[in-house]
Amino acid sequence: MRGNPIQQQKYNEKVTKAADSFWGAFQMTENGKVKSTLMLYSFCLAWLFIFVYGALFFFLLDPLDAVLAGLPVTAVNLLEALIPSAVGAAVCGLAWFLSKTEKRLLPAAYLWAFLLMLACLITLLIYSKDEPEVRQMILWLFGMFVLPPLVLGGGSSIFLYYRYWKNKPQAAPAARLEKRQ
Repeated sequence: MRGNPIQQQKYNEKVTKAADSFWGAFQMTENGKVKSTLMLYSFCLAWLFIFVYGALFFFLLDPLDAVLAGLPVTAVNLLEALIPSAVGAAVCGLAWFLSKTEKRLLPAAYLWAFLLMLACLITLLIYSKDEPEVRQMILWLFGMFVLPPLVLGGGSSIFLYYRYWKNKPQAAPAARLEKRQ
């Protein structure tokens, strides 16, 4: 597939500039501070959330399986997905109270977790392209152990941020004008 070399060069420059802009947010400034603390903190917090959800599923699935033994399989699967996800959303939601000023941290962490899990899913599906049974199992596990935490936790974080953003007092216009001068 050959195209116009000038258009290809412009496209490559545009992609390179976008990539440099993204990765530049993780680099340090001259005085040794991170350019975007929100990106760095939310990325680290996303890994912590993934660990918390993994630990909750690991420790809660066996007791839940014993308690829910008499129920139909669909109900057991649904409850085994939702209960650890709800507990994890409550535990991870405590991060809302960590930062008094930066309330975007929680939704950004869930966005990172979503992107990381999406990358894992795509990679697993690519590696299992010739095995439909494996792909079906991957999708089932993703739907049971990844989507509920992301939907419950991410949804609650977006709700909290929306409520905060809606009720946030706006700065006076005169104060903004004084800051500019």
